[in-house]
Amino acid sequence: MGVQQFELLGLIMLHIGDEKFGRIRVQLDNKDTHGVQLQTHPNVDKELFKMRSQVGLKQPAKPFPLHTDVGVIKWRLQSTDESLVPFLINCWPSEGGDGSCDVNIEYELAHTNLELIDVNIIIPLPVGCTPVVGECDGTYTHELRHNQLIWNLPIVDASNKTGSLEFSAPRAIPDDFFPLSVSFSSKCSYTSIKITEVVLVDDDSPVKHSIETVLYPDKYEIV
Repeated sequence: MGVQQFELLGLIMLHIGDEKFGRIRVQLDNKDTHGVQLQTHPNVDKELFKMRSQVGLKQPAKPFPLHTDVGVIKWRLQSTDESLVPFLINCWPSEGGDGSCDVNIEYELAHTNLELIDVNIIIPLPVGCTPVVGECDGTYTHELRHNQLIWNLPIVDASNKTGSLEFSAPRAIPDDFFPLSVSFSSKCSYTSIKITEVVLVDDDSPVKHSIETVLYPDKYEIV
């Protein structure tokens, strides 16, 4: 079937905690190769960003707002190219001769520069079904109340970029195990867009700053 829809949305937000540092410029390093489309906030100087990859206000005499999260750059990527999906799931249910199903699920971290934390692959089950798990990388939980099997992997990175889960389910057909849904978080950015420096507008002196990066799927389903 391939990828039906893949959409990535990103946002760079500033939070100024001290009024002394309201008038700043932020230097970005953009090494994206995926074709991400970038857009600046209307108050951000587009020419400055285009020529120097810096984020600064159109009116540099004005400060950024204090004690509030301000979105300055957003990006978007849409595609049906499977190579862009960082975390791939394959689910192979096959019918047995006794009315049961044998299910093999595999994952692959295609973008090994990422580290995914608390990965949960949620597999629906027929009502009243008790799966018999054979092999499992990571751990699993059978939630009888919600008719689902949750496959958990604390961390997925380059050291364990592939893994599998095998189980059998009585009185089941292959369609019973779809759609699967996936959740995770990461402190790595999907795009190679990084903040390298923050400087004062007046004299380009460096400003002490911290950076927090969060990546998570809003909706990730295998249908």
